[in-house]
Amino acid sequence: MAKKFRILTLDGGGIRGLYSAQMLKNIEEKCGVDFYNDFDLIVGTSTGSILAGAIVQKIGLDKVVSLYQDEGKNIFKKRWYAKIGLFRSRYNPKSFEKVLKSIFEKTTFGDIKKPLLINATNIGDSSQFVFKTTFNGQKDGNNNKKVLVRDADIALSDAILASSSAPIFFPPHKVKNFLLADGGLWANSPVLVALAEAKKIFNKNPEDVVILSIGTGLEKNDYDIDTKKWGFLSGWKREKLISMILNLQTKTNSDLLQFLMPKENILRLTFTSTKALPLDKISENSNLLSKADTDFADQHSKIQNFIDKKIKDEDVQ
Repeated sequence: MAKKFRILTLDGGGIRGLYSAQMLKNIEEKCGVDFYNDFDLIVGTSTGSILAGAIVQKIGLDKVVSLYQDEGKNIFKKRWYAKIGLFRSRYNPKSFEKVLKSIFEKTTFGDIKKPLLINATNIGDSSQFVFKTTFNGQKDGNNNKKVLVRDADIALSDAILASSSAPIFFPPHKVKNFLLADGGLWANSPVLVALAEAKKIFNKNPEDVVILSIGTGLEKNDYDIDTKKWGFLSGWKREKLISMILNLQTKTNSDLLQFLMPKENILRLTFTSTKALPLDKISENSNLLSKADTDFADQHSKIQNFIDKKIKDEDVQ
């Protein structure tokens, strides 16, 4: 039996990343998981890239949970003249950038020893952009060593800021000669990116891959069938459109993954809300924490079983 290739994927979702952080903390503490050593590849988008960066830098998840609680109000501090995001982004990225640099300091992708992917969108040419660590020593399908050097000198904080620059909320972030925005525009749930990387770079067959996918919740943001005016502010309602795109992308990728690899090798942990869950609603922090705790408690046995059989075992079952 082939040795399993274990992947952790972390969705985008703004402040809702607090749910993911608390879920990871519960899994680590109560299921005996060491995310750095027990997984072969970490993949994050937007807020998920903060969590991914923390894991590969061995930053405690309790510190990450505190980060969302303590710094959320500073990151999502509205500019009085940009409340609706018509002419400028709703938030100034300087506070966010300061927080990221305080955590990750001057760490570059060349400094990171763990395979890591962070997704962004190149709005300069409307293409996908994936930041990657060097993967030193990994071999491709022809048994040649893959050493990826493009991103070696890029700061981890820059990649995370780019991946998290959701339209309307934050302006695009320039990294080298690339103008980058939120990776959630195409990979809010980065499971397909992860599977493709496992096959292309690590030469793994889908049946030999195991994925633990942590979401940030799907919000209810249905549109009224009787709406008459479909302007950006009226019918589409600004950020509600962005949320719908992220929701649709997240659900589509997660659903498609079920057809590309064995279902028993996938564990998806998220929730569906009966109300709107804006990316920047820090007043929901306590609810996100309690929801993560409740969901973990309800699924503890299922999570533990997946960890024991798919993550900790020597071979794919």
